[in-house]
Amino acid sequence: MPTPPRPSPRESTEAMVRNICRELAEIEQAISRCRGDRVAEPRLTGTWLAHLLISSSELLQNLLIESARRPHSDP
Repeated sequence: MPTPPRPSPRESTEAMVRNICRELAEIEQAISRCRGDRVAEPRLTGTWLAHLLISSSELLQNLLIESARRPHSDP
């Protein structure tokens, strides 16, 4: 019986933020190049918004995992 695949290591929050910023900058550059194009501009804007939604969800999940692993200190 084959062994199940191991989950890939989780990306650190800092790395996620760097990658999200880089990807959004690339999308913003593409939007600026097609500014005024009735077809391309709305498509790229939709891509940008979808990317923000997906990335923010993944980032929030990462932050929740990290905060759950930290020991809680009682005052």
